[in-house]
Amino acid sequence: MLIVVVVLVSAGAYFVATRKTTPSISVPTPTPTPTPAPTPTPKPNPTPKPSPTPTPVPSGEKMIKKVGEREGSFLIQKINSDNLEGLWFPAYPIPSPEGTPRTLRIGDDVGYACEGVSEKLIGIDFSGQKVTFNKVVGQPPPGGCPVCLSGKTLIDTPSGSVLVKDLRVGMTIWTSDKSGHRVSGAIQRTSRVPAPPTHQMVHLVLDDGRDLLVSPGHPTTDGRTVGDLKADEAYDGSKIVSAMRVPYGESATYDLLPSGDTGFYWANSILVGSTLH
Repeated sequence: MLIVVVVLVSAGAYFVATRKTTPSISVPTPTPTPTPAPTPTPKPNPTPKPSPTPTPVPSGEKMIKKVGEREGSFLIQKINSDNLEGLWFPAYPIPSPEGTPRTLRIGDDVGYACEGVSEKLIGIDFSGQKVTFNKVVGQPPPGGCPVCLSGKTLIDTPSGSVLVKDLRVGMTIWTSDKSGHRVSGAIQRTSRVPAPPTHQMVHLVLDDGRDLLVSPGHPTTDGRTVGDLKADEAYDGSKIVSAMRVPYGESATYDLLPSGDTGFYWANSILVGSTLH
């Protein structure tokens, strides 16, 4: 009996000792899987804009000028850093002894395109007080220089007044015979001549209310040109109030040649000659 108790007590002691020395097993906490960051979409590099190709300067003769010198019809008076000041003396259709103040910038042309001449300002040397023009002489365009009428001029015809720029060869207009009588005639020729920005016209005003915008070199009926007409003179049965030169805002001038003895016709009801033959 005693032996059984001892065995049970020993077994219990072993069981207690075993519980105290056996380590507890811990379950590890699972590490969360990181969410991958989204891959940024690469932005396309902007395509660089091509640099503008500089406009080539046409070949020609380089004319280097200083203050007090002339290039064509332009007298240089002052050279600034970005422009050129001077006097413009129109040489066509009638040379003018009186200069008009004008400012030139790079690219401006003082040549006469109607004569096939370009004299373009291409360089300003402010420190050296010199400027450079590029002079190119080419073939004059058909028709020559403008010595004709404004495109808004009305021409007398048997069918009424018609704009000069709308007239065509073969159409009928009023003309004058050698005796001064009004007779009908057919248009033999017409012309349209480009006008440069510097072109000036004469604004002819008569005391009976008639007026006309016409180039200074346009022929009159008495052997002169419109540029020769002066205030208080008589013309076409009336008295001239004024014959002032004014800038021309249109791109071309116009003329025509009627059949008959004289080539005269009525422009804004004023009798004039023709530049055509």
